[in-house]
Amino acid sequence: MLLTSILTALILLSPALSSQSPLTDSLGTDNGPSPQSARENAQHIFNAVHAAMRQWDSSLKHNGMSFFAATIPNNTLLYHGAHTKEPVKGMEWLAFEIEHAEMFARGRGPPGRRPGGGGPGRGPPGEGPPGEGGPGNGRGPPPPFTFEKDRHSAEDEEPVQHGYLHTYRTSRPLTKLLYIDGMSAGKTSMGTLDTQDLILGNASQTQAPWGDYQRAVTLCELGAEAGIEGFLRMEAGFELILCNFTEGLEFVSAYQRPDATDDPEAGFSELSQFEYVRGVAARYHGINGGRVVLDYSTMVSAFFYGLNLTNPDPKKAVLPRLVSNSAEERERVKDDVVSLFSPARSEEHSTIDWLGITDMIVTRYSDRLQFLASGNLTNRTMLSEINFLLNVFIDYTEPSIPNSIQKCTDIYLTLIPGTISDHLIYEALSTVSSKICRTLFEVRTILFEDASATSNSAVEQGNEAIQALIDYLDWPTWLECGKCAYDEVCFVAIWPWGAPEDHENPGCIKVDDLRSRHGYWDMNGGGGGPRPKGVDEGREDL
Repeated sequence: MLLTSILTALILLSPALSSQSPLTDSLGTDNGPSPQSARENAQHIFNAVHAAMRQWDSSLKHNGMSFFAATIPNNTLLYHGAHTKEPVKGMEWLAFEIEHAEMFARGRGPPGRRPGGGGPGRGPPGEGPPGEGGPGNGRGPPPPFTFEKDRHSAEDEEPVQHGYLHTYRTSRPLTKLLYIDGMSAGKTSMGTLDTQDLILGNASQTQAPWGDYQRAVTLCELGAEAGIEGFLRMEAGFELILCNFTEGLEFVSAYQRPDATDDPEAGFSELSQFEYVRGVAARYHGINGGRVVLDYSTMVSAFFYGLNLTNPDPKKAVLPRLVSNSAEERERVKDDVVSLFSPARSEEHSTIDWLGITDMIVTRYSDRLQFLASGNLTNRTMLSEINFLLNVFIDYTEPSIPNSIQKCTDIYLTLIPGTISDHLIYEALSTVSSKICRTLFEVRTILFEDASATSNSAVEQGNEAIQALIDYLDWPTWLECGKCAYDEVCFVAIWPWGAPEDHENPGCIKVDDLRSRHGYWDMNGGGGGPRPKGVDEGREDL
């Protein structure tokens, strides 16, 4: 039986068995990826591809589970907030949006002394937020957006240090980057850190959420062994952990920022949080500008493997976890991720724009499926809509439903996979596309057979089938807000902000509503209740 499975996999994937494929060696092993797993997890793989480097989708599918090799082109501007104007020499964090780094460009010391916390930058060991453990447990939460005067006593003798906003430019393409999908920079106990701690970090359990400086050190130690320059992650904005600022990066400038205790007219206004979220919302569907190029043909996903991704919290069953797998199973995934950067992979290879293919499928069907499931259609209207979608696939010279379903399935999948990852993604996307087409043809048949009846039974059956398809696909587009008023922002729970309803039913909210949105993210391991001390106090560097 095992031999048959191996031969089946090899026959299916034989065009991709080359030095370019990171998954070749794992074919046919108990812990390796398989077409069967890709089909069983098809909708999750589809959504992972569609979510890659997109804030909206990745906020909703915040536990991720996938990795991609990535490149940042030459001459790309990146930003870093710090309490010194000196260029960074070692490992630190960089932001793609200048406002993201500005949050961390704050001074230190009296008056208005604030705790350290290392933002995407977290600072060196020993500069972590108070109460978060020993040295190196840095990276606290984002700083406040309104700067109130802090308690200050005569004992505070630390000299004032101003904040600085650094600008850097890539001096060459950064070609050895690993993108970790989901809300992978979110410091939670909900699974956002599983792929880093349990796969890349070899931990037996997810580490303390706030130990992000040590987490970055661990990632860069792996990077030094595997040839990885940095790691792309997402929180309220995308960031880069760059393991060595002296390689491939040019220092451009460092601007001193207004002090936290300065007059609000200097730039720290009550609208800061609202406008920051508005800026994040502008990047919901991609950071744009070609600033990050993902190689979709290198995708390594936990969904490719026969892993137990059950969430131990039944209330969050739709969010996958890695806590129920053996060390050997997780090590198999890590080996495949690391092999993406092996010398054998250094040669150029073509990559398939799988993101664009998922976009074409989603834009073709997303609104139309919701229209069909609206419950307001007659048999005639519903059949008319389905015929519009399906008639183009029917050869009326000799109608064949199986042939029509296949043509419908393949409309955007005519390409030739080149890597094992391509083949597995193809299996997933083909499975999803086939399920859409089969469901529509089934509903078409139901409506045709009951076209002359006076009851609504056929329409009701059709609605049930379409709704079941929608539930299976689980596309984040169906939770989008639409156009908000100019004094509102479309808000989804984004670490560290957001209430449970902001994850389950995002919507347009005003500035006064935004200030009270919290409670969704579990930052202590005990539920999404009160935020830990310091969550509104501050990180320093990004």
